[in-house]
Amino acid sequence: MAGDVHPADSTPPLPSSAGLPISEVAARTGLTVTTLRMWQARYGLGPTHRSAGGHRRYTWADLERLQAVRRLVDQGIPTAAAARTVLAASPQTLGLPPEVDPVAHRLGAAALDLDGPAVRRLLADHLACTSVEATWENVLRPVLSAIGGRWADLAHGIAVEHLISHIATVELTRAVQPVDPAGSTGPAVLLACAPEEQHELPLVAAAAALDAAGIVSTLLGARTPAPTLRDTATRAARAVLAVLALTPDVTDPSVFDSIRCPADLVAAGPGWTSAGLAPPVVLVDGLAATVETLTRLHAARDSGSMA
Repeated sequence: MAGDVHPADSTPPLPSSAGLPISEVAARTGLTVTTLRMWQARYGLGPTHRSAGGHRRYTWADLERLQAVRRLVDQGIPTAAAARTVLAASPQTLGLPPEVDPVAHRLGAAALDLDGPAVRRLLADHLACTSVEATWENVLRPVLSAIGGRWADLAHGIAVEHLISHIATVELTRAVQPVDPAGSTGPAVLLACAPEEQHELPLVAAAAALDAAGIVSTLLGARTPAPTLRDTATRAARAVLAVLALTPDVTDPSVFDSIRCPADLVAAGPGWTSAGLAPPVVLVDGLAATVETLTRLHAARDSGSMA
């Protein structure tokens, strides 16, 4: 790395609106163009301004981040650790913890910039290299949590949340080959939001993970009415039914009381507690744990039907 760094040149001030191309940033920071491109690809330390012509340009904040990382590297800190430390303190990354996957930092910055193509590319690339569960836990969940924490402080918080939700829904669906339902007598798993739960993206991730495991699922979506839960569970009596609630204010254990069919019932998400829930309802939280539970219940039900 030492060979990539040289003393920064004295150059004119940065134009207030136009930003700088990568060649001028190299001259100002003392980093080679190759290093700058590598840092952008690996750590998300790239330009955040877009010119009127659609070209990406570096801002003062971008330069300050690069210089901060360079100072840490000069002190002997590994580049990846230096980048995580600097990005975690940057408002461009929603204040994500330093230990979060670097892709999450880059995704947060792209979302705040409302850069849909970059968000799509980052998610698609990450999903191509790992599982749905890993992308959800290491990238999407931290970013969505950070957006939720700062939602009221963001001038365009609604747009940022909708941007990520829409693109994540598409990319999660594309990430796996759909299960061939030929010969199926119906869905093995029903995925629904509690009647007052508006956020269905965790269930989209669960459906994608189940598809990857070869399990047919049906996603009922946000704000599924209690009568719909009851009627659908009755129609698909051999299915496992999971009901998502992310916050306590949208939970109502009575939604399970009206389901009289023999379906296995799962209360999924951090909104549920054991209060008011009685067997056979299973309480679970986290995508990996939810998928594991649904897979186990499905396997037990399937083996029981063949006995």
